[in-house]
Amino acid sequence: MSRTRIVRGTYNKISHEDHNMYSQENIISRAFKWFTEKGDKKGVSHGTPNDPPPPEIKAKCVVHFRSKNGWKGEEYGFDWMRLGETSNFGDVNYEDIVAKQYTDATYATLERDINEYDGSFKKAPTLYSKLKQVYGVYSIPWKKKADGTLENYYCSWLSFYPSQIKDTKTNQLTASNFKNTKAILSLNIEVDEEPDTLRFKENKLFKISPMEITPKTKGKHDLKDFVTIECLEEFSDDQIIEVVAVKKDSAGIEVSEVAGRLNVWANHAAKRKKAKILIVELRTPEIVSAKGSRKGNAVGQKELFENYLRQALIEADVETEIVDVSGDAHFQIGGRYVIGGKIAAYYEPAGNAPSGFVALQNYVYNKVKENLKSNNIPETKYDKYYVAIYLGENGGFVDASGNVKGLNGYSSGNFVVLFPSKNDQTAAHEFLHSFALPHSFTNSEADAKAQFTYEYAKTENIMDYSHHIPETRCNLWKWQWIIANDNAK
Repeated sequence: MSRTRIVRGTYNKISHEDHNMYSQENIISRAFKWFTEKGDKKGVSHGTPNDPPPPEIKAKCVVHFRSKNGWKGEEYGFDWMRLGETSNFGDVNYEDIVAKQYTDATYATLERDINEYDGSFKKAPTLYSKLKQVYGVYSIPWKKKADGTLENYYCSWLSFYPSQIKDTKTNQLTASNFKNTKAILSLNIEVDEEPDTLRFKENKLFKISPMEITPKTKGKHDLKDFVTIECLEEFSDDQIIEVVAVKKDSAGIEVSEVAGRLNVWANHAAKRKKAKILIVELRTPEIVSAKGSRKGNAVGQKELFENYLRQALIEADVETEIVDVSGDAHFQIGGRYVIGGKIAAYYEPAGNAPSGFVALQNYVYNKVKENLKSNNIPETKYDKYYVAIYLGENGGFVDASGNVKGLNGYSSGNFVVLFPSKNDQTAAHEFLHSFALPHSFTNSEADAKAQFTYEYAKTENIMDYSHHIPETRCNLWKWQWIIANDNAK
């Protein structure tokens, strides 16, 4: 919604107390003659704005939505502001780890390498303030921090598929046949004053069971796997599922106050994406002595990476091809793609590559096209697909000294290359790079898509490198859903 006010004369605004302006985007002030600012007592300061005051959760109890117990990214997408409530890996207060990465401990130079992760991280309060708005923040008037300020309530985000969709011709609802249409969630409840009833507000788009929440007595209640929410039909606008606390006033009239909110991401046809993916299992000759010829193994990989892509409402339409280069001289010991018993996929820097060298993914895809052509199939069949190449031999890139630096996998444009050292999240991680997602520890100065930066190996996010320590990566944040979904073809 926009509003324009035109005054044909002088416009004065006088405040007897504070005068505040807040904007989620830009504030622009312009004058054709003079523009003046004056602070009589304390002067004028810039660059240190305060957050706008959040609206209040007026109920004398709050209901926080959390993922089901032991959730590892399956069945639905879920994102919430981490506050350090549990000992689970990744549940660390985001205020402490939303940061900027610098090249050294003096914090003088911002890191501009998209892959660098072991620099020095410094908390970024302005960035954290921006992140709070992604979730939606409210204050809790009856709950105070140690410093006397009010505790905040943050809404969580849920993404899943509709169980029914509208037929575009008849406008009738039909079964969608999607798998991820239900979400089992836990509730964390804190009650200051017991309501008569604590229940979910009706919403025709969802089936919620149970509708009433118990216990609701004064104190804290951790209700694991308490509620099941099913999406009954698709919707084009983000939805809000509310919990209300109901009490009768002195006149016996029921008064309802919101005690909790869950945001649900729009899931209409335009939002549901289907990525066409070609899996190539590459058979190479014997490279490691006594191991024989080996082929990349992609069994079960579709289910793994689709598990994570669906959080961003991206499904995978997968086809598989086998490419045999076991007789190709370039893959023999001493060939251009074998150095020191490992696959040499590309050179870093690229200028070090020998004359005529073609990056592994491009060479293999040309072989795919040759195979198609020899079978009278148009060689352009997969040109608009994402291509995942699975190898049976370890490898990586060739560094400046001529040695192969091992990788689990890498992405380049629409190509993803996976080595046998990969873990269950590697394919999803690399595909999400193809969908324009940066690493979680990357600065926006290195990649404009890096809306937020988090300390390395502190989160369970797919785009972190937490497997280094090692911890399982399993989730995407809501802001990442948007970027990945927008860039999926």
